[in-house]
Amino acid sequence: MTEVGLFLVLFVALFVGWAMGRKNPTKKNKQAKKSIPTDYFRGLNHLLNDQHSEAIDAFVDSLEVNSDTFDIHLTLGNLFRKKGEIQKAINIHQNLLARPEISQREMRMVQLELASDFMSAGLLDRAGRLLLNMASTSRKSEFQPKILALLVDLYEFEQSWDKAIQIGSELIKETPTKKEIKRLAHFHCEMAQELQKKEQWKSAFQHYKDALEVDSSCVRASIGAADVLNSQGRYRDAIKELKHAAEQDPEFISIIIPKLKECYQKVWGSGGYIKFLQEQNQKKPSTALIMALVQHYMETDKDYAEMFLVDQLRQHPTIKGFKELISLQLADSQGYNQQHLVVLFELIDQLVQAKHKYQCRQCGFPGHQLHWQCPSCKNWGVVKPIHGLEGE
Repeated sequence: MTEVGLFLVLFVALFVGWAMGRKNPTKKNKQAKKSIPTDYFRGLNHLLNDQHSEAIDAFVDSLEVNSDTFDIHLTLGNLFRKKGEIQKAINIHQNLLARPEISQREMRMVQLELASDFMSAGLLDRAGRLLLNMASTSRKSEFQPKILALLVDLYEFEQSWDKAIQIGSELIKETPTKKEIKRLAHFHCEMAQELQKKEQWKSAFQHYKDALEVDSSCVRASIGAADVLNSQGRYRDAIKELKHAAEQDPEFISIIIPKLKECYQKVWGSGGYIKFLQEQNQKKPSTALIMALVQHYMETDKDYAEMFLVDQLRQHPTIKGFKELISLQLADSQGYNQQHLVVLFELIDQLVQAKHKYQCRQCGFPGHQLHWQCPSCKNWGVVKPIHGLEGE
């Protein structure tokens, strides 16, 4: 068992001893000894024999449920759940609910923990029924935000986006935290993506707009709205959405550039597109912007394109940019110089392919694909393209 687990056992043992000592403060030692439950001595025996799990069970059995021990029972149940011993957590919390002496407030506290137990055990139907019943009977109570938050967690896990949106909207009225606002916006985006697959463009577009109403900084909603407009042939409107996305978060410029180029080519040619690239590169240079500009300059003046790239690399060195420079020089090289450049290009290319493109700004989880919800910490909108020498 870890040090934390051993500390937990010792803490429980000390608390049980304290609770019983408090219950019998004036009795003689002989009388106190008689009042101590045999489960307490059994727990101590397990503890001495390094049987820590059995020790905790024995200490729990020795604790009567009353106003002094309610919190420790609740805490132990939570700790069992976090350790993965879900059935023990359920047993403790259900035992608490069966006690007629607990107050209405204490009952709500236990029900919330029991709902969390059910969710951890995968008993989603039971968790849902319990939470919905609490939501209908605990309106305007101190527990309502927690109840709604657990329901949102449940519907998010089930990917029931319509229900998640409904409850999430109620939750941000109760507690309009930045995290919950961002999460609700992404629920609208998830719903929009499902509608896009069914080619229900109008409804999909509305959900992206609803996402922006909830969170005006949701770059995913602006990009998604542009995709819908592009599919409908509304290229000018799509360009406006993509430019807005670049203003919301310039870190997503590598996602925006290819979509913007496609739209510009269908309406106005490359003039406005190049102007956009130049302006963005002055504000916040990135490999994606530099590469896009180099590709454009290559069409008319290869020497200028190479000079531009070298100058940009001096100011903002990146591995991807260095790879592009080698690629440009390969075309004009011959003999051994070309062979050496080929080897160098292949090595750099392998390095680029091995490097992750995206990283969660919350927990640091890296990946090669963009996930709007981090696969590790489960937060929304925290995964972004990597910048710096190894990224953009």
